[in-house]
Formats: sequence, C-alpha cells, structure tokens
Amino acid sequence: MTINVDRPCGTFDRNYYQAMEIFRTPLRKFLMIAFIVVMYILGFIADDYILSLLIVFCAFSVGMTGLQIITGYAGQISLGHAAFMGVGMYTVATFQAHLGFNFWMALPLAGLFPMIIGMVFGIPAIRIKGLYLAFASLAAHFVIVYVISNWRSVTNGTDGMYLHRPETLLGIDFMIDKYYYLLVLTITIIMIYFAKNLTRTRLGRAFVAVRDNDIAAEVMGINIAHTKILAFGIGCFYAGIAGALGGGYYEYVNIEWFTLTDSIWYLGFLVVGGLGSIFGAIAGAVVWKSLDELSTLMTPVTEALMGGMAFYASAAFTLIFYSLIVIVVLVLEPRGINHRWQIMKRSYRLHPFPY
Repeated sequence: MTINVDRPCGTFDRNYYQAMEIFRTPLRKFLMIAFIVVMYILGFIADDYILSLLIVFCAFSVGMTGLQIITGYAGQISLGHAAFMGVGMYTVATFQAHLGFNFWMALPLAGLFPMIIGMVFGIPAIRIKGLYLAFASLAAHFVIVYVISNWRSVTNGTDGMYLHRPETLLGIDFMIDKYYYLLVLTITIIMIYFAKNLTRTRLGRAFVAVRDNDIAAEVMGINIAHTKILAFGIGCFYAGIAGALGGGYYEYVNIEWFTLTDSIWYLGFLVVGGLGSIFGAIAGAVVWKSLDELSTLMTPVTEALMGGMAFYASAAFTLIFYSLIVIVVLVLEPRGINHRWQIMKRSYRLHPFPY
C-alpha cells in the first residue's frame, strides 16, 4: 500500500482507495482537469509558433521525467541522456526507412531500444557511484554518437535521416500541427501519469531507498543491482519516446541535435526544477526551453548592438544566462522550483495561520 505524505491539512486516509489517490481534494482534481482541458483547447486556438513551443515543452517534459527517474529518484547520475533521446529518434527513422514501418509501429521500439542500451550501460552502476558513474554514462554518450556517425549504411552517418509523422488515423491527419500536438500532449499525459504512479509503488520506494543509502536498502532486502539497472532502463525508455515525439515534429533527425552539452543542461535544469519530483522535471523542461526560445528572440537585439559578431555573442550569452540561472537557483533555492511551489501550496492551505 502506498501512502500519500503530501496531504492537505485536515485530510485523512479512511480507506485504501483514499490512500491511493494522487489528488485528494475536489479543488486539486478540478484544477488539474481544468489545466488539461486548457492544454487541449490551445491546440485549436494557438498559432503555429505557439504550437511548436507546446510540442517541444511536451517532448522535453517526457525526456526530463526519464532523467528524474534515473537521477532524482534512483540517485544515479547520467550524462548520456541526450544520446538516448537520439537513439529514439534514429530508431523510428531507421525502421521507417529500411523496413517500411509506420510511426505507430516504430514508436514502441523507440522506447525499447534505448531501454535495452540504457540497461547495458547501467550495469556499471552496480559497482560504482557518484563521479565514477558519471564518467561511465559519459562513455555511453560517446559510444552512441560514434556508432550513429559511422554506421552509414543504417543511420546515414552525419547527414541525418528523414522521419515521418503518423499519417491519418480515424480521420485525423497528424501531418497538421494542431493534431500532432494533441497526439504528443496525450502521450505526454499518459507517460507522466505512469511515472507519477511508478514513484508511489514498491519499485519507486526502492529507487528512493537506493538513492538515500544503498547499503541500508540492501539490508532491508532490496535487490540493488536489479533496482539500479531498472531505473536506467525506465529512464532511457522515456528518453527514447521523447526523442521520437520531437523528431516526428521536425520530420528529420541529425546527430548534431543531441550533444554532450544538452546532456549537461538536462542535469542542470533538473536541479532547477527540483530533484525527486515529477513536477520538478516538467518545470525544469519548461524553464529550459523557454530560456532557449528567449535567447533566440533576443538575437536581433544582440545583432543591433554587436553587428557581425552577433551570432557568436548570442551563443555565448545563452551559455552564460543558463549558467547564471542554475547558480542562482542552487544558492537561493537548492531544492528547486518544486520546493518553492510546495511552500506556496502550504501557505495557501494554512492561511491565515502563520504556522
């Protein structure tokens, strides 16, 4: 039986089903349903630019959720997360190009292949941890990039591959951006729902126990090797699905889209969002891609100020801006946006009482 420790004040468990609920009060349920409805409505009223941002937010939220499972819950550092997203992209493109699979058939494989590869590279986590594990996952990134770059007969090397969106299904044409956004949003909601429930199960509690103290967890009967490898597998499955959804929107994939820098920023903005919470993963992804878009919009201003050096200056300012955001959050709110959000909710529930 799972226990929800984040209950609103005055709310108690009276039976098993109440203890299993994610949202305990009618207000919480209403707000979540309202938010989801608004997200779907945006698909019909937003322009192409807003839709592109929403699709990116959804795809990267799925990818960040996978890293949250690996690092935030299981405590295993991964510097190869962007590469696993690339494996998901290339899996769909490869099966479509060489075997004639459609998007629906290739999508589960886009999660399965990174999952298997992630579990293989997660084996070192059985014996090593911390900085040494980070180096092992760093090796995974370079191995994946090397294989994709040089296996030209399958991946077309550094030239990239075209990737096709799902075609008409039940009269819905997913080649139209708004319908593809609705598809990506639906998959995102489902995967985040499963991730949220996973963290409340026996396996999710085992992840947290291994993260906090793996020796104590082993004493309690938790299979450390099984738990760590499974964390890598599930997290990389999410990364592969995220890559497939993002690649499907652009209908193209290239090795340059998932660099080591992206993997590092994944970890950085996971900290910004908040380690150990699904909301923190979503917040980190949204903040990251919002800042990325903001830096793009600021390029004309940079060009007006610096002329021909605008391109290099914009790239440098982006890195400096990202770094400052991460540093400020680490100093002022080391537990991330999620912790600040929890404080706000508690203040609202206890108002006007200061305690």
